[in-house]
Amino acid sequence: MNVSEEQTMIDRLNAMHEFPGDFIFKVIGENEPTFVSRVVQAAVNAIGESGGVDVDTRESGKGRHVAVTLSARVQSPQMVLEVYGLLKAVQGVRFML
Repeated sequence: MNVSEEQTMIDRLNAMHEFPGDFIFKVIGENEPTFVSRVVQAAVNAIGESGGVDVDTRESGKGRHVAVTLSARVQSPQMVLEVYGLLKAVQGVRFML
């Protein structure tokens, strides 16, 4: 993402959310033993242990995929983009919302 695209995303996040505040991240990926823990660790790496990350999971009907919903207190739109950047790098991620 170039500087202009990043600023556009920051502007949109500021328009739609109040910071600091709670933010929900959704990640869908392969349902394998360490996927959820890798997703949670990526979020904690960006937010920090003190931010607290609530986790909810749901398997797909056939059990091949798992949806991970993370709710966390974020301090800024830049932190949201940092979390998404780290989540994007997690092996097995198929979609992010």
